[in-house]
Amino acid sequence: MTRQSLFILSCSLLLSPPAFAKGKDAPAAPEDPTVDISGFKDKLEIITDGKGHYIAVDPWGDQKNLYYGDGKHFYLQRVNTSSRQGKEAWDRTFWEPRVNALWKGGVGMKKGTYKVQCGDRATEMQLLAAEEQGKMLESAAFHGSLWKYQAYALARDDKGTYFYVDQPLDKEKSRAFRLFSGKRGSMKPLKMTNIVSDSQGDIFTTKKGELRLVLDLKKPLWVESKAKTELVKLPVEDNTIMIYSELGVYSGQRLGTPCDDLM
Repeated sequence: MTRQSLFILSCSLLLSPPAFAKGKDAPAAPEDPTVDISGFKDKLEIITDGKGHYIAVDPWGDQKNLYYGDGKHFYLQRVNTSSRQGKEAWDRTFWEPRVNALWKGGVGMKKGTYKVQCGDRATEMQLLAAEEQGKMLESAAFHGSLWKYQAYALARDDKGTYFYVDQPLDKEKSRAFRLFSGKRGSMKPLKMTNIVSDSQGDIFTTKKGELRLVLDLKKPLWVESKAKTELVKLPVEDNTIMIYSELGVYSGQRLGTPCDDLM
């Protein structure tokens, strides 16, 4: 009989929107279907740092129309906040979990100067020439958000072993949970053979046993065979930098934001 393990974790951990590999190439052939931009293409402006990084933005119209890419493929950004002052200035902040303040993931224009803020680094951008911009908008493919996951739960034991669960952002696929465990910087996925998720909790069955997420317990526990280990519950929303930059769960993967390249 195989050894079984129980991971009992409070569901009070909040959901949070989804390791940083600077300069990694974007996927050559994205699986996502393209986004139809014909309804607002003539309103888009493209800015660049002159080093192959481009942002397409509708500065005075729909403030959700913000895309980042390499000039061939652009990915939608999840806009957090936005503002504008007539035709004199505008700014947007976008989802960027590797920074410690909302404004440290943003783009804007003021007094004719365009800048992207990623962490403590501000990168000046230039408006692309009209002819070059037109050609790029005609030939480039626009996609939805590149990043497809969000954090679901996080805990650790007193020896520094972490347990992390994420799920797809797509509501139709949200029950396709993934489980990772290990030391910081070297966490590995645990192959799950069965998942049960209902009003009473979640059960993740792996080759090593079962992981159970129970709604009404205050203390998370790791139970292996008959040995029980109490875990420390870590709020997802307070640990996004660690999750996306330090745990190693997403090492080598791009999030699809300007800060992949401009941090």
